[in-house]
Amino acid sequence: MKRHKYECFVSANEELRDFLGRVECLVGGTGMITERDLRILSQYLAQLAPEVGNAAHDETLDASVRNEITQYVNNLRALQPALEKVRCFMLARKMQLETSKRHLNGVQGWVNAYNQTM
Repeated sequence: MKRHKYECFVSANEELRDFLGRVECLVGGTGMITERDLRILSQYLAQLAPEVGNAAHDETLDASVRNEITQYVNNLRALQPALEKVRCFMLARKMQLETSKRHLNGVQGWVNAYNQTM
């Protein structure tokens, strides 16, 4: 059972570290985060919530599991500002797409007006 907990936290920590690295790439303009990525991260967090709660009360955990739990908590703390960066990036991208759409609509208006004068 303890081995299972350890493996769960190792896996979750890898996923969180990967996601945090991808956020930095996103902000740096060299990466991308999809809805699927956010869904996978959410599933990891939901799966481990009970494990984290139970581990906090388990005094028999060995040092390796406690270390992984500590890393997990640190990764969760880093997750909040990372998600804020993703949110800001998504808002900026949405604004860019809306601007492009308005531009295309304007061009379409010009094309329609031109076609009517022909």
